[in-house]
Amino acid sequence: MRILVRMRLSAAAFALLALLVLTACSSGDSSTIASTREPDSSTITPTPSPSPLVVPMLPRSPAAPTASPTPVPIHHGGPYTVAIEAGHGGPNWFGAAGYDADGNHLAEKDLALDTALRLDELLREAGFETVLIRDGDFTLTRFDGGDYRPNMIAETQARVDLVNAAAADVLVSIHFNGSPYSSLRGTETYYNPDRPFGAESYALAWFVQAEVLAALAGLGHDVNDRGVRNDAEVGGDPNNAHSYLLGTNDGFRPSLMPGVISEPLFLSNPDDAERIAEEETRQSLAEAYRDGIAAYFAWLQS
Repeated sequence: MRILVRMRLSAAAFALLALLVLTACSSGDSSTIASTREPDSSTITPTPSPSPLVVPMLPRSPAAPTASPTPVPIHHGGPYTVAIEAGHGGPNWFGAAGYDADGNHLAEKDLALDTALRLDELLREAGFETVLIRDGDFTLTRFDGGDYRPNMIAETQARVDLVNAAAADVLVSIHFNGSPYSSLRGTETYYNPDRPFGAESYALAWFVQAEVLAALAGLGHDVNDRGVRNDAEVGGDPNNAHSYLLGTNDGFRPSLMPGVISEPLFLSNPDDAERIAEEETRQSLAEAYRDGIAAYFAWLQS
C-alpha cells in the first residue's frame, strides 16, 4: 500500500533539517528529569514561530557514540515497521496522574494506551506495519508492587527485546508528563544522541515534536514548546544517565533502531490535563504522530 503523507513542512525546512541533523549528537545535562524541576526561563523553550519551522541548533558532543550491537538497517524501501509503546501499564505501573475538569481521575497508562491504539489504526491505514508493545492494561513481566526500579528495568528490557525481535524501523514511546509543580506544562520529545543512529533519532524527534505542536495549536491549546531534548534528562543507571528504553545501560540489551519518547502534555497541570481528557485531543495527537513518522521516512528517503 502507498504511504499517505500529509506534509506541512516546506522544502526549505527539509533542507535545513538535513544540514542541522548532523549536529544533533549532543550531550545534555545529566540532571534530574525535566518534569521534576521547578520551572525557569532556562528550561522552557518559547512558543514556536509560525511555519516554516526553524530546526533548533544543538551543541556538538565531544564524546563518540556509545558502542552497541549492530542496529537494524536504516536505509531501505518500504513498507516500514513502527513499534508503538504505550507507556506504563498493568495494576502496579500507573505513571503520572491528574484530574479532568469534573474531578475524574486520569492515569497516564490509560491515556497513553488509548492514544497508541488510535495511532496503530492510523499507521496501518497509511500502509505501515506496526508492533504494539501492549494493546491492553498489562505488562509483559510480573510487575509487582515492590522493588519498583528492578521491576521497571525488567519490564523495559522485555519491551525492548520484543521490538528488536520484530526488527522495527523506529520506536515511538507515548507518555504523558507529570511533576510535583503544577505550573509546569508543555510539549517535549526525547531522543538519545549518543547512539550510532543518533542523527536519525533526532530527525524523528524533530518531526514528531513539530507535528504535535501543530496539532495542539489547531485545537486552540495554549502551546508551550519545551523542545527536543536529550534523554539523559530521563535517567538510566548511575553510570549512564540515558533512559533504558533508548540507551545502552550496563547489563541491558539496548534497542537497535532510532527512537523517541514523546511527552505531549502534563497530567499534573490543570490546563494540560483538561486537554488530555478530551477524546478529540488524543485523536489529534495520534494523527500528529502518524504525520511525524511519515515525514521522517519521507526525509529518510530523500
